[in-house]
Amino acid sequence: MTVQAMSTRSRKLLRSLIVTSFLSFVAPLLLIGSAITVLTLASQLPILGTVSQVITNQILQFLQVFGNGEAIEGAIVIAFACMLVGALFDAYSFYYSSLRNG
Repeated sequence: MTVQAMSTRSRKLLRSLIVTSFLSFVAPLLLIGSAITVLTLASQLPILGTVSQVITNQILQFLQVFGNGEAIEGAIVIAFACMLVGALFDAYSFYYSSLRNG
């Protein structure tokens, strides 16, 4: 394998890891944020008010467990863990395809 081909593969791996890590970090934050937003808006409806407030409080308490009492820190911890898993999966996928393709 030439140095030029190795450099191209390294750049592809780095670019792929950066994009995968970013998307894997942002996706849980968007999911948690949108769930809390929808539940907060649903709590304004008379029919769903009590149920959505209870669910929102349960989600926030769950996040506080991972964030040492702060829900936002818990969301960031979960997002960071998802980022690591996404990056590891991408690295494994790249390694496996490089073995298969030579």
